[in-house]
Amino acid sequence: MIYIYVAVAAIIAALIFKKNVWNPLNTEFKWFYLVFAPFILELIAVFGNLGEVANYLTSIAYVLLIIFCIANWRIKGFPFITIGAASNTIVILLNGGRMPLSKTTLVLAGLPADTMDPKHILMTSSTILPFMGDVIPVNFLGLHYACSIGDLFVYTGLFLLIFLNSKKAPAKRGA
Repeated sequence: MIYIYVAVAAIIAALIFKKNVWNPLNTEFKWFYLVFAPFILELIAVFGNLGEVANYLTSIAYVLLIIFCIANWRIKGFPFITIGAASNTIVILLNGGRMPLSKTTLVLAGLPADTMDPKHILMTSSTILPFMGDVIPVNFLGLHYACSIGDLFVYTGLFLLIFLNSKKAPAKRGA
């Protein structure tokens, strides 16, 4: 859901600065088809009720996302997306294919402390790199969730991808 908010904010900012917001769709992404694989794998991992296999699917999804990001590094916004995705990938791989989630963060985000999905694992004393997990509570505009430092980089990169790759709209000529 946050991705929609970020994209809408970038489109609104582009329109305020009189930019053509359709230009990012014409950006020449390398291996564009690869961007869909991580999302499909994540959906299967979350909704497939696959147990431990879900952890492997999540890990594979993030590695594919990193490959796509590196291939598109030169596109404005992608350095931020790549750094964020790499940060999330590292912490997920080091914690068995699941993102560590702080119970305190859940409560601060306005969620029940026992909220859990197959992509996450509650932080314990054995969590590796806990500060890179989902430790930032979001309780804003009806959104209640936890995010990581890597997520903030991804959100920034998405905003910049849309906004910076939008071109100035051609000036309208008078009649």
